[in-house]
Amino acid sequence: MQLNRKDWEWVLTCFGTAVGAGILFLPIRAGLGGIWPLLILTLLIFPVTMLAHRGITRVVASSPKPTDIVGAVEHDLGRNVGFAVSMLYFLSIVTICVGYATGVTNIVQSFLQNQLGLEGVSRPVLTFVLLAGLSMVMLAGEKVMVRVTSLMTFPLIIMLAGLSLYMIPQWNTSILIQPFEMGDVLKNLLLLFPVLVFAMNFSPVCSTLAASYRQQYSADQAVARTDGIIKWTSLILLVFVMFFVFSMVLSSTPEVLQHAQANNVDILTTISLQVSQSVLKYLIPVIAFLAIVSSYFGHFVGTREGLMGISTRLLSWNNPEKEAQLDRKKMNRIITIVMMVGLWFLAVFNPPILKIIGALSAPIIAIYAYLMPVMLMKRVPRLMIYRSSFASFVFVMGLVGIVGDFVASYL
Repeated sequence: MQLNRKDWEWVLTCFGTAVGAGILFLPIRAGLGGIWPLLILTLLIFPVTMLAHRGITRVVASSPKPTDIVGAVEHDLGRNVGFAVSMLYFLSIVTICVGYATGVTNIVQSFLQNQLGLEGVSRPVLTFVLLAGLSMVMLAGEKVMVRVTSLMTFPLIIMLAGLSLYMIPQWNTSILIQPFEMGDVLKNLLLLFPVLVFAMNFSPVCSTLAASYRQQYSADQAVARTDGIIKWTSLILLVFVMFFVFSMVLSSTPEVLQHAQANNVDILTTISLQVSQSVLKYLIPVIAFLAIVSSYFGHFVGTREGLMGISTRLLSWNNPEKEAQLDRKKMNRIITIVMMVGLWFLAVFNPPILKIIGALSAPIIAIYAYLMPVMLMKRVPRLMIYRSSFASFVFVMGLVGIVGDFVASYL
């Protein structure tokens, strides 16, 4: 099926949702793990990503009436299961926000110290100022946030692609002749896959995508068009993300990657400290900042909406009619402030971002995007027509995403 202009706009929206902190931290894990796990997962990640995200959109796009993922599950399995899905959706995004809040603080702190020479900047104050500023953009309204995000997305994509090309002359291909040692390869596969799941994840927008198409088309047409969007998004992400990862890995040394991991900073911030060109010293941290902030907005809004849904559901659990009487604007402001304070408190402690991604964010994403659709298609009669021979493959890869980081720590 040929995509139209609106379809391609959704492809870009899904693509922009995925490009964020994951792509900046993925080269660190990939480079430290060696070339073989990276090559193996490059072959696997496209079908895994496409099938998993397509499962989410099919659940929503095929629903009897237009609704989101929670409404679709409630229709088939009842209110309690729908509430469990809303909790899972919330948890799959809120952990990402913790990593983003920490990452944006570390980028700016490194820039102030290394590029501008400003030592002794208070981390609690810096984190508060950054998160308060980002929260003010979101409190200003959805239109302001969407405009700010859209202004950042295209320059970000161009700059990341340009940087990937710029680093080609500095590639060191000696990593390509590393010996294949089964034990090390297996361990690093388990460590790398959860981070790759995170970097290729655009599940937060899949429910909105499918609901939008279900409002305009019949269920069959909505499924067909969203299938095409998911396929092209996954393919473009594969080319863009993996080219960036290979370029960064081949142009970095193990010492540079270990420095990035030890200092809890992304690959671009680390590279900015190694380059000699003064323009790049200042430009590369800006690219890293834009990459995390653009995704932070989308995931913060998704987290806020998830928390809003949970709050309204709990407040009206015994009296569904009460939900219409709640002051949503006031609740929205309160939830935004509470989230900002919570993220500020966690980011001040500078938790290891790769560990957040591998041990917290990726496992929950895998449950939501990989396991849940497969189980729904096995249990819900209207979804059984979408069952395929690849379901077991997606389910197994989801399990790897859940336990990979934990198991690898004992190998």
